[in-house]
Amino acid sequence: MTNSRWYDYSKYFSDDFLIAGFTNINFPFNPPQDRIEFARLLGLNSQNIVKLKQVHSAEIAYTRQPGQIENVDGVITNNTDLILSIQVADCIPIYIIDNRNKIFGLIHAGWRGISKGIIEQSVLKLAEMNSNMAAIKILLGPAIRQCCFEVGPEVSKLFDSKFQNDGKGDRSYLDLQGIIINEYVRNGILAEKISDIEICTHCSDDYYSFRRNGKRAGRMIAMMGYKSPAKI
Repeated sequence: MTNSRWYDYSKYFSDDFLIAGFTNINFPFNPPQDRIEFARLLGLNSQNIVKLKQVHSAEIAYTRQPGQIENVDGVITNNTDLILSIQVADCIPIYIIDNRNKIFGLIHAGWRGISKGIIEQSVLKLAEMNSNMAAIKILLGPAIRQCCFEVGPEVSKLFDSKFQNDGKGDRSYLDLQGIIINEYVRNGILAEKISDIEICTHCSDDYYSFRRNGKRAGRMIAMMGYKSPAKI
């Protein structure tokens, strides 16, 4: 890691109250204190944080309460008092907002979760909440990209070949971002409302990368919430 900093992605969502943050800061605290400190840094209510015990699943929770949710990899809410958080270190943090209905969510998407259907599940969860698909905006945060994500045949066979480039021997380079965008568009999200930060965590020493550093890699935090309660 050559730099420690945090990023404000709120501009992608056109909501004056919504804060979408991402950090690679190595806080001198263990979880959950690191998320409390990041929430304070963003000006969010650190008492209302939602934290996930991530397991690379396709499970997405709906919640209206703060606290930890076990064995899920996504969370969606319409409680604008809550602060949602996930951690990543190559997997893709997906920020979701329906500005019209004040529904928002965070998804932790690695190849396992994507192959199990977490993208489709996120759309189904939004539909259950009567979200307006035409109003949804999505942002893909920093993550490993096709240039560095080499996989073997046991993984490549799970995905359409159009999202793969040939590697050495039987290996391939997989475009997870392309797969995610394709899935959202296929499920009714407007392509022009999907944004991609286009930063590879493996290429840049400014980000933690599990594939580059293994178990020694740190974790980055994605966080999303309202700076003050939004009135519907």
